[in-house]
Amino acid sequence: MDIVKYDNGTYGLQKDTVKTIVNIEREIKKLKELQDNYKAKLLEQMNEGQIIKIDTPELTITRVEETTKETFDSKTFREEHSDLYDEYVKIGVVKPSLRIKVKEVVEEKEKLEKIKEILDNE
Repeated sequence: MDIVKYDNGTYGLQKDTVKTIVNIEREIKKLKELQDNYKAKLLEQMNEGQIIKIDTPELTITRVEETTKETFDSKTFREEHSDLYDEYVKIGVVKPSLRIKVKEVVEEKEKLEKIKEILDNE
């Protein structure tokens, strides 16, 4: 099954592919928000109860205390010591990937505006 199509000199996606990707991305976003909310509430309650670890047959949750970390400001170092930076910098290969951004479809936006307009006029 081809998911990429070529039509009139332009590459695009099959209609079902677009719907599938948009639905998956939206579902992932919802699940991520749900996960973040659960984690925040869980952390809050574990902090309040001074709970370090919860161990169940299915999972282990460990509260990690706030800590500091040391980072290296490569941008400033490169600006101030470009000769040393060039001597020590390592270049690595990053494997190819996809970046997918779900845009708000104009048609959906127009429908929502019409619905809002109708409700405002009632």
